[in-house]
Amino acid sequence: MLLGLALAATGPAPVPKAMLGTWTHGACAAKSASLVIGPKVARLGTGHPMPTVYIANDDGAGNGALHWRRAGNVDNFVYLPETKRIVHNTQGYHMPGQVTYTRCSSLTQ
Repeated sequence: MLLGLALAATGPAPVPKAMLGTWTHGACAAKSASLVIGPKVARLGTGHPMPTVYIANDDGAGNGALHWRRAGNVDNFVYLPETKRIVHNTQGYHMPGQVTYTRCSSLTQ
């Protein structure tokens, strides 16, 4: 019974408002460097929006992470409240290939 409660507590949760919006790892005007996060989908660069799922307390530091809903994808997006940035772990946790995104102002969204 306790195991079931623990699993339920780590299931999907709403995407935090702090993650919603347009982010970039370059210039905000460069769509190819953008990350757009909505409540149920995200778009990376000029690609198509894809379904996502947010898991609270997903990384070792207690941060939640946004994951692509499609099976087989290991990359994830972690919001770091202390820096107000998103880190994209392009190959999953503890692997090389991190990209840091900063928020674009509402004027460029």
